[in-house]
Amino acid sequence: GIVQGTYETFVEAGRQHCGGQLGDRWIVTAGLGGMGGAQPLAATFAGAVSLNIECQQASIDFRLRTRYLDKQARDLDDALALIRHHTERREAVSIGLLGNAAELLPELVKRAKAGGLKPDLVTDQTSAHDLIHGYLPAGWSVERWRAAQDDSNQHTRLTKAAAQSCAVHVQAMLDLHAMRIA
Repeated sequence: GIVQGTYETFVEAGRQHCGGQLGDRWIVTAGLGGMGGAQPLAATFAGAVSLNIECQQASIDFRLRTRYLDKQARDLDDALALIRHHTERREAVSIGLLGNAAELLPELVKRAKAGGLKPDLVTDQTSAHDLIHGYLPAGWSVERWRAAQDDSNQHTRLTKAAAQSCAVHVQAMLDLHAMRIA
């Protein structure tokens, strides 16, 4: 199912866009809940390093426990150092990073524009289709997000903040993509 299809997608992307293989390439994605766990495992099977951004530590812990995820970075600097280390050695490793994709992806864009690492593939597995329960707005704590989910009076504000964050997230994905094809 999900892991196989994701694996096949990554392998084909490697064939079409990365010289036929993913051994020294890396993928950035977000979301480790639900079906999102398939991405780090499929990326590893395909031979790539993956950076998997997740806003809830419990989801990272679960993916580490079930071995869908290999390790967790302390912060973005640590994650980028791990990516460099493993891609140079052609080691397929999945790395979890606690944070909000709407905040971290624009930072990746900024660093890439300044000469830093650029991902070879960009994808997403957040639950952005559910703006109340599935997408943490930038600048919000998980606790504030959960409280707003439980209070219907806050749903309009939450939906607006989540939608704005999704737009930032998608724009950063498009910016990273544009850097790869430029």
